[in-house]
Amino acid sequence: MATAKQLTKITDIADLKNLQKLYLKDWPSHCVAYFWLDNYIRWLHQNPSLKHLNFYTLDNDWKRDGLFILVHRYQLFFSNISKRKTELKLALKLLDWSGGFKVSAIQEAHHEIYKELVAELNLNMDREMNTIMFSLNCQEAEKLGEIQCPEGYYLDKVRLEHAELINDLWSARHPGSLKLIQMLITYNTNVGLYEKESGSLCAWCLRLQSGFLGALEVIQTHQRRGLGLVVAAAISKTIATDLQQDITALVNMNNNAARRVFEKLNFKLLRGEHYYWSMIKPNGSGQISWPSNE
Repeated sequence: MATAKQLTKITDIADLKNLQKLYLKDWPSHCVAYFWLDNYIRWLHQNPSLKHLNFYTLDNDWKRDGLFILVHRYQLFFSNISKRKTELKLALKLLDWSGGFKVSAIQEAHHEIYKELVAELNLNMDREMNTIMFSLNCQEAEKLGEIQCPEGYYLDKVRLEHAELINDLWSARHPGSLKLIQMLITYNTNVGLYEKESGSLCAWCLRLQSGFLGALEVIQTHQRRGLGLVVAAAISKTIATDLQQDITALVNMNNNAARRVFEKLNFKLLRGEHYYWSMIKPNGSGQISWPSNE
């Protein structure tokens, strides 16, 4: 009689780094999974006691197909290299879905698995969004040259005091996202554009855990001045220079303004590459959340 498969944790940093290397194959086909792992390995380096972060695989067998599930609080990401359905779907079924999840960057090849799982487990999906992917390789990003701010503005890092403003205007805002924004500001590359006279933050862009540029925003009173282009260029060059990594961005299908920004910076649209994100509600009447003290 065959032994039932089990979810097992990957806890050794060396194993996580070797798992990450598997996703260099056929670059950039697996870049999203690579960047998820890269992000959290760097976070663990900065904060070894990071809470509520788990990496799972089936029966410790991550080497064969790179199968892993990453859970950080209510955030969920999953991948395998071959895109084979059976084992990945089984691993996802073994998760506890009762508390709900924000499921991010579901590659189109995995979307069928996810939809089947939602139906079979009778999960309560709150919403789902389809996005397209733009990419700029590291060498091209380094050639962006010196970023020129319009007169009256300057570039600097985003400060924690601005987390609430950024969260309030974030199109992907959800219960718990303020804490996520605070962590992104603390641990990840970010760029803010400030007005010299008032010192107020007028535009910004953060790098999300999946490596994508995110929360790209210009406050309404400063729009139509090219500020979004400035911060997108600045963060792209910083990532390329400091991390020596390619730059990626997911854009909602109907966000023509963001598309124009990345096209002007010579980002390439990866045709046929779609990524989905979805919210699964907790059982009962509750909602996903992230206590402010954690």
